[in-house]
Amino acid sequence: MPAGKRQQNGAMLYTVITFVGLFIVSTVVAVIFYLQAEKHRTDAATLQSQMNELANSAELRKIGAIVGAKQPRKSRLGTMVDYFDGTVSLIIGGLPEDTSAEVKVDTTNRKVKDILELLAQQHLAIEPNVPTNENIEPNAPTNELVELLANQQFSAVTEDFNETLKNEVPPEKLEEAWKATIDQMGPFKRQIGLRTEKQADYDVVSVTCEFEKGALDVQIAYNSEKQVAGLSIVPTPAEVLENYQQTPQPLQPTQPSDFERQQQPYIEIDDPNTIGLIGVIEKLKTKLDNTTNAVLVFQEQLERQKNLFDDAMKAGFEKEQTLLAEKEKYQQQVNEIKKDYNDLKTMMQQTSEQQVQTLMAQLDEERDNRKKLSQQLLKTEAELTTAEERIKRTQEKLLALVPSPDSEIAAYKPDGKIILIDDAAKTVHINLGSDDHVYRGLTFSVYDKNTPILKDGKGKAEIEVFNVEKNISTARIISSTKTPILVDDAVANLVWDSDKTNAFVVAGEFDLNGDGNIDDEAADKIKALIRKWGGKVADEISINTDFLVLGTVPTVRKKPTFEQMEVDPMAMEKYEGSLRRLTSYKEIQERAEKLSIPVFNLERFLYFIGYKTLSARPDAFF
Repeated sequence: MPAGKRQQNGAMLYTVITFVGLFIVSTVVAVIFYLQAEKHRTDAATLQSQMNELANSAELRKIGAIVGAKQPRKSRLGTMVDYFDGTVSLIIGGLPEDTSAEVKVDTTNRKVKDILELLAQQHLAIEPNVPTNENIEPNAPTNELVELLANQQFSAVTEDFNETLKNEVPPEKLEEAWKATIDQMGPFKRQIGLRTEKQADYDVVSVTCEFEKGALDVQIAYNSEKQVAGLSIVPTPAEVLENYQQTPQPLQPTQPSDFERQQQPYIEIDDPNTIGLIGVIEKLKTKLDNTTNAVLVFQEQLERQKNLFDDAMKAGFEKEQTLLAEKEKYQQQVNEIKKDYNDLKTMMQQTSEQQVQTLMAQLDEERDNRKKLSQQLLKTEAELTTAEERIKRTQEKLLALVPSPDSEIAAYKPDGKIILIDDAAKTVHINLGSDDHVYRGLTFSVYDKNTPILKDGKGKAEIEVFNVEKNISTARIISSTKTPILVDDAVANLVWDSDKTNAFVVAGEFDLNGDGNIDDEAADKIKALIRKWGGKVADEISINTDFLVLGTVPTVRKKPTFEQMEVDPMAMEKYEGSLRRLTSYKEIQERAEKLSIPVFNLERFLYFIGYKTLSARPDAFF
């Protein structure tokens, strides 16, 4: 083979060998890579399976929202474990040993259930307010009055009351109070026991009674005469119930009452997860609030009953003192009667001649006394006549020198003036405001600024205040004459005064609406109007009286006959009442004249207070 051919074959062989070597190396590397890839795939599937056991894909996507903020140097799972451990620690007060979450949850549930059951046994049951059947003495003493109350024999109960308590608490009122107690506490069951104590001059017996819903004390106060002077129903003190429970006695078994059935826990303890610790706490809080409110209600009732009892005791004591004083008074009268009787008896035992001598001596003594009194009376009458003549002469001389002042001068004093007029709005402004004690609804008469106030009180207009400011007020024009209202015109009201309170006396009969008939309540209505506007009203004339509003002379009824009194038993009393009104009217009129008190009839009075126009309204005096 030529040399060139051999070289070519050698090169090809070398190439084939190289290719085969490279192929083998590539195949080995590929196999190695394939094996590694299979291992990684298997590891990835294992990790994915483990990851799925920890959380599914949806949970992984929301891992931040589920766990919350990740703690530094902690994984999400480690952060969640810390949060979980914190919750467990908050509930049970400290973490259990380093165990699984399942063990921690079981431990927490068990401890919560145990504590709730303990609460149910010790605190959630309603404490009884009355002794149970096993703790009641079988032969406990009973009170007859309470038995009558329980049997609703209220008239029989009040028979033992003293006069004061009978007047204050009749059978009807006692029945109302007892039924209110039954409505609140349920039916009466029995008396548990009683105790007695001394309070002031009274023996107070407290009878503890069992009702369906609790226990109450019926407190009965007996005076020294063994009469009932006070009766009240109050809550039974807790220590009293405990004392009744200290000596248990066996009784026949009875059916549990509604009250005893209420002693069962009001929260049924089951799985805490189904109730929830917060729910239990909320129910406990509700129960605590209800109990607190009930305690407050009972405390208020106890205080109210104590106050009623104290008032009854005080009234009874005062009544007793009054009766003792009356008894002392009557005893004195009895002693005086006995003395007169003894004197009369002594006189009767004397001889007729001695009696005549004694009577003649007494007659002579009485004649002497009468003569002395007649002489003193004549002397006093002569002195009085002389004094009256001197006073009359002195008054005549004084009147000749100085004319008597006008007694009505105070009625003509203006209270204010007009400072602004709005003819379009028919309003005016006056220089009086809240600082002067002006108020809405007050009326004034308007008088010309250049002339004095007329005797009849008629002005050029009447105004009514409807807006009050500090120093001024606005008033509407109620009525006016043809004479226009001008700035600086005077305004006045006889009743109202910014500096003082005027005193009035109202007497006589009045016709308020002008229909010709006397209004029986007119005087009271006028008095109410005076008080409304700041004046004060007295029943009699005195030196402190400023004005007298005098109506017509009271009508005196005709004295009734015997037949008329048979038809109307009050006829004589009405007749005498009309005489008294006439006498009072004349006395007031005479005293006002002597003291120079200004006198106004109804019409003049209404003009002077600016109320003549408004008085025609149906509601003017209401």
